[in-house]
Amino acid sequence: MNLLRRFSGELLFFETEDRLKTSGFLMSSGKNDVVVFLHGMGGNFYKDGFLYGAQELLKRGVSFFTFNSRGAEVVKDFRDTEGKHHLIGTALEKFEDTVKDIRGALNLLQNLGYKRMHLMGHSTGCQKILYYAHNTKDERIKTLIHLSPAEDYEIWKNSLGDEFEKILNTARKMVERGEGDKLIIELYKRTGEFWSAQRFLSFVDRKNWEARMFNYENLEIFSQITYPTLVVFGSQDPYFIKPIKWYIEKLRNAYQGKKLKIESLQGDHSFHGVEKEAFSMIANFIEEL
Repeated sequence: MNLLRRFSGELLFFETEDRLKTSGFLMSSGKNDVVVFLHGMGGNFYKDGFLYGAQELLKRGVSFFTFNSRGAEVVKDFRDTEGKHHLIGTALEKFEDTVKDIRGALNLLQNLGYKRMHLMGHSTGCQKILYYAHNTKDERIKTLIHLSPAEDYEIWKNSLGDEFEKILNTARKMVERGEGDKLIIELYKRTGEFWSAQRFLSFVDRKNWEARMFNYENLEIFSQITYPTLVVFGSQDPYFIKPIKWYIEKLRNAYQGKKLKIESLQGDHSFHGVEKEAFSMIANFIEEL
């Protein structure tokens, strides 16, 4: 089976607001609208399924820009403009620093002449774009687009079961001892995944911003957002513990903004095999505005 896919676009290198060097890929339609994509945990800008789906945007006159946030991959080395190394990635990043990444990307696109920016996140990227919108009120953003906005707190509590509170307390003690950047060894032994104590607490401790973004029992942040918003779910997404209809109803009841559209299609968490359908929904939403 030939899996080769080719995409036309530009590889761009730019700085985040705090002068980390990162990169992204721009597929340009030559018009004013651009979807700015933020990947989820362990993701990156060159996920081919989303690049494949993004061609549906180009057909409708909408550009697509995907970039590596400092949470790219699991552990990743970044350099700043002075050449200093910074070991970050999903396991070590500080959630609130996403503002510096997104603002750097928007500044780049503004300098390239784009006037209408549609901020899109996938999975934990949804928490990040919601946090950015809530805390910056950036007027360059015209819409928010959430793909598979699952709640990491719910996922991990369900996955760890009786061990959840034990590992949560371990992480808290590590942070108190000044070991927040160290990996939680017992969590690695249990799941095979790398998480620093501070990063794990970021999405499993309700005191933290990240853990509050898509708390479906109390969507306090989502309810304050007035940007036109599109949410797309995959009906076979294993990361949603309850029926998809339950989450849809929670979002509808919480939203107080100008326009909310919620779609569901036969797909998994990353819409494998139905990327074009998902991106057609996005193009339709932008056209409707």
